[in-house]
Amino acid sequence: MNVATCRRLRTSRHRRVGTTITLVLSMATALYAEPKTDVVRLANRDHITGEVKRLERGRLAFSTDDGGTIYFEWDNVAHVESVHQFEVATTDDRRFFGSLGLAPDGFLAIVGPAGIGSLPMADVTAITPMGSSFWSKLDGSFDAGFSYTRSSGVGQLNLNSETVFRRPRFTGRVTASLTATRQEEGGRDDRGSLEASYVRHRWPRWFISATGRFESNESLGLRLRSQIGAAIGPRLVNSNRAQMYVGAGLALNDERGVDSEATQNVEAVVLLGTSYFTYDQPRTNVDLSFQYYPSLSDTGRHRLQLDAGFKREVWKDFFVALNVFDTFDSRPPDPTAETNDVGTVLSVGWSY
Repeated sequence: MNVATCRRLRTSRHRRVGTTITLVLSMATALYAEPKTDVVRLANRDHITGEVKRLERGRLAFSTDDGGTIYFEWDNVAHVESVHQFEVATTDDRRFFGSLGLAPDGFLAIVGPAGIGSLPMADVTAITPMGSSFWSKLDGSFDAGFSYTRSSGVGQLNLNSETVFRRPRFTGRVTASLTATRQEEGGRDDRGSLEASYVRHRWPRWFISATGRFESNESLGLRLRSQIGAAIGPRLVNSNRAQMYVGAGLALNDERGVDSEATQNVEAVVLLGTSYFTYDQPRTNVDLSFQYYPSLSDTGRHRLQLDAGFKREVWKDFFVALNVFDTFDSRPPDPTAETNDVGTVLSVGWSY
């Protein structure tokens, strides 16, 4: 075989390889760039084509080719249509699976194996694409605040974060909070907590929760409290504007005081939580959480934890927050410590 023939064979092989690579890249690009065909019709009769990402807490996330992800308040949506598969949840915790078909304004048609079902859109609280990625189901926020009073020489740093994984049937949540106070004379007063919770919507309007929590509060003489607990209760309100629940259960903890020996405790748990949210500009969230722990192993001891937060968006995904907390322990681990710790925190943050 002469040199010219070898060159022609090599050139031919290179061309075939190049053609194959080009074809594969073209197919991948076409697949990735698959047109968005979902349709949203608003109350003002505007039609928008894109991709339904999810509906939760009264807000529909809708991805478009030109405008990125757009968020619509569910009250302003008249009709949604999609050939993709979704899990749909309602205010009374019913679940439906299927695509979203044609329906009159104000109704959502779910096309599933059993046929076509129609739901009033006001009753729909969650729409989740089937098979969507883990990261697309995450929401969260981070905020920070700092204050310093020159006359007293007191500086305070506040950090808060929250990450939520939501599905129609359950919610996983991780929260962290830190308040560090320093004085020019060298004094310090720290308060912090880390909590992970799992809430399962096992029956219509009822939930089961499991929680693990670590907390420290030097004002109450607490170096570290490690706690696990479980509770059950009804969801009194579950709409696109508000949520409210009550519950009761049991908690076990290990407490280590600043100047006291470690103790183990058994406590009952009473819970109350409520949230109000609106996405009309400016976007606003109001949250209230109340926890009451009457001790079963130390008769007469009572603990209370109250957290209230107000959050308002000032620019896209950036917000200002006002948080108020009240921690009460009738018998803190350190008998010489205070029994009550109250604080107010003003901060700025970012949500995702």
